[in-house]
Amino acid sequence: MIANCLKRQLRLSDDEARIVIFPLNTDQRLQRMRALQKLTPLPTPTAKHAFDELELTMKGLKVVRTNVVHAVIMPASDIADPTFELRSHSRRFTKAQVLETEELTNYAAHAACVLRHELGDIDPNSTPDPLPGRPAIPEFLQKFIQPNN
Repeated sequence: MIANCLKRQLRLSDDEARIVIFPLNTDQRLQRMRALQKLTPLPTPTAKHAFDELELTMKGLKVVRTNVVHAVIMPASDIADPTFELRSHSRRFTKAQVLETEELTNYAAHAACVLRHELGDIDPNSTPDPLPGRPAIPEFLQKFIQPNN
């Protein structure tokens, strides 16, 4: 979804986007979207708000995603949940912590849908609802996500 937003900002075709955008990781896509805003601001305040919220929440969600995808799953011992241990970063999350990100993940997906719609990539079958207030950031993610407001 984030790649499609950048594709829309750059006005690229699907074939061009497959070469230029889709090989980029999420951080690179968001950085380029932020840099493009210095040249051409987003078309609406709603788009700007959706982008800011998406960029903020992805700071924490990417940490969880990377941890889960690349982790070694350690069986439960003195704690109730197995842990996802990413040894390269000396970081571990419990299964409960990972599941605790569900509301924030849904919020980020909603922000991406709103942004895509505001950029003109309109789904003829549905219009995204306005972006609700940001859900609480799970305590274990607060060091990765530091909102300005």
